[in-house]
Amino acid sequence: MTQPPYQSGPPQEPQQPWGQQPQQAWGQPHPGMPPMPPGPPKKKSPVVFVVLGLVVLLLGTAGVLGTGLLWPGWMKSKPSTNSAPVDQSTPESTAKAVEDALNRRDIDQFVNVLVCRDGRNKAENKDISQAEEILYRDVQPLDPRKKSDAKPVFKVDEVRKIKPSDPVYNDENKDSTVAIMSVEYPTDSGPEKRRGVLALFQEDNRYVVCEMGFVPVADAQEPPQDPDPNSPTGRVQAFAKAINAKDIAAARLYICSTARAVNTWAEKAIAAGGQLRLHDKVTTTKAEDSGQARLWYTLNGTETRAGGFLKKESDGWCLFTFSSDAK
Repeated sequence: MTQPPYQSGPPQEPQQPWGQQPQQAWGQPHPGMPPMPPGPPKKKSPVVFVVLGLVVLLLGTAGVLGTGLLWPGWMKSKPSTNSAPVDQSTPESTAKAVEDALNRRDIDQFVNVLVCRDGRNKAENKDISQAEEILYRDVQPLDPRKKSDAKPVFKVDEVRKIKPSDPVYNDENKDSTVAIMSVEYPTDSGPEKRRGVLALFQEDNRYVVCEMGFVPVADAQEPPQDPDPNSPTGRVQAFAKAINAKDIAAARLYICSTARAVNTWAEKAIAAGGQLRLHDKVTTTKAEDSGQARLWYTLNGTETRAGGFLKKESDGWCLFTFSSDAK
């Protein structure tokens, strides 16, 4: 299906397609953090991994993940002498080795074996590596300079192809593989859940971490269920739920009476087994006479942009246009 350009208003006024923002490199730091150095030269057969920090709840994306690091420079260091050899022949085996090393608090093995040479370079004006600098910044209980009894638990949840909605996605890594990982630890205010990104590349015929970052779950989560089911966001969420449940009758409750194209799209999506999820809250005009919906549509394991426009009818907000990039 071909998606029409996304707009800030009804489709009669075309604008730049939604989601086509200036490309931002993967390793952007947290807001307020100094910019990271430029990335290393391209390596052969790069494989990028995303470590998504959640244990009970998964984060979603609220903009760019922005905690990453692409290490330049690189300085060789001696391998850890206190750790058993690890299998780094596949993305899955390296991701598992990272999980095991961090759960053992074996930072030596993580940095000297599982991180590529560039990440062992000293952080600016510090006595720790750049890999440690990012790790301690994002998962503070691991920082030996801080007194903490908290024990972060890391877990690889899945290994899959990268999706357009993943924070690190760009045209260069669109065919990469990602590993979804969890991290959780207790704090004074309750459990802390984070997700991040570990990008792995092949170096010396083994997979190693070359980018890394973690953010709180709350900072990257798809919009929660709107408490008002009659709000624009609530109506779109109900539409998505109906599509995912293969309930065309329920989906039609949220389609405008004259929107035959939307009805056709919904029928085809259900027949194909497509799944929808909301990207962010529905935005409406000042006059509250129309709104724009932005979602992700997954079909046959591939996730693409989807969305449309809403307007008000006698029975509430409804979709009068809808489409996706899925082919």
